[in-house]
Amino acid sequence: MFEGLFNFNNISNHLVLIGIYCILALSLNLINGSLGAFSLGHHGFWGMGAYAAAVTVWALGSAHGSVPVFLLSFLAAMAAAALFGLLVGAPCLRLRGDYLAIATLGFAEIFIICVRNSESWRYFGERGLGGAAGFSLGDGFNGGNDVIMTLVHESNTARQAVYLIWTWLLAGAAFIFVRNLIKSGHGRAIQAIRDDETAAELIGVNLIRYKVLVFIIGAALAGLAGALSANYRSSVSPNMFLMMEGIRILLMVVLGGLGSRSGTIVAVFTLYIAEQALLTIDTHWPFAGFANGEFLLVYKPIRDLSQALFALVLIVLMLRWPRGLTRGRELSVQFFRDWVCERKIMLESWMKHPTPVILAVFQWAQLAWALPASERLFTETPKRLAFLAASVIVFMLCTRVRRWYWARQRKEQNLLPAASVNA
Repeated sequence: MFEGLFNFNNISNHLVLIGIYCILALSLNLINGSLGAFSLGHHGFWGMGAYAAAVTVWALGSAHGSVPVFLLSFLAAMAAAALFGLLVGAPCLRLRGDYLAIATLGFAEIFIICVRNSESWRYFGERGLGGAAGFSLGDGFNGGNDVIMTLVHESNTARQAVYLIWTWLLAGAAFIFVRNLIKSGHGRAIQAIRDDETAAELIGVNLIRYKVLVFIIGAALAGLAGALSANYRSSVSPNMFLMMEGIRILLMVVLGGLGSRSGTIVAVFTLYIAEQALLTIDTHWPFAGFANGEFLLVYKPIRDLSQALFALVLIVLMLRWPRGLTRGRELSVQFFRDWVCERKIMLESWMKHPTPVILAVFQWAQLAWALPASERLFTETPKRLAFLAASVIVFMLCTRVRRWYWARQRKEQNLLPAASVNA
């Protein structure tokens, strides 16, 4: 299962992808966390930057690669994505909340649909931009070979090392840039808009100017990640920038805490590692389905359900921890001290009231066991449904008992004399 896991090329590949996601999450956190806007179209900025970089290398690259063209592709990607951010931001940023989210998502999907149907763009050659299949940077007018591979004399290990260093240099630069921006006077104006638009406008903050500025900067950083993706993969295609990629980036931002840059980095590592670990699990979970007019349960591997699980995690986060695991705070010594104190209080509560803790562990464990076990224990759909229904009933009963227990504790606490409570 874990063969080749600790191979340098494998590890460096994952670290490069994590670095790309860090840049994307930091840029989206600037929009959603620091500005307080709700954008769902970040994958469009990412795709625009990737295609702009790919076309630059595709058209200007040489058979042996060119370092100036390689660097130019990053500038072209940031400029194209920033322009796209301006086109999105100017008409849309008078909108708020769900309306802004839908508008930004619509712009991103328009871009993806355009490149998916780009075979007719004859300016870029017989195949246009490759349409749904995309295109390889090595198929350009002048060759467009991988300049890094050429520089390291066709050594894949050396290429991975170069991209690993380059990726994290760019990720570090993006982190420092966003941090310095937020700590500047412009950053305080941006955060004032997030906290209260009316009050910010009354003290002289130009709302439209700063909103458009943040969208342009966020889009440019997403374009930087796009250029890195295109050059590293040596190819681009619309399937790399689907809406689920935008949801994944949003989940990283929400999990890390809106407005928390260091929390975002931790969330990227956490979610990426969790997703890779999920791919190694062979457990099957049931889903309702119909075949030949007959109702049945279809069992699918849990590793094929990552998109559904990410959506579920996002829903739970918004309900339980709307400000993320860091509550919008930066990771610092004081943060970890507060976290340890909170965990200590929680542990003391568990030791004092073990009954609800044991019930919670039991109810989730039996539900997690029952879902895949129904496939092994029964062959007929009615029996499987009855078994699963019983497991859900047990789960609900445990929840009911836990709520009754805490209600009883609160009632007893209220009945205690004031002197006993203060003691």
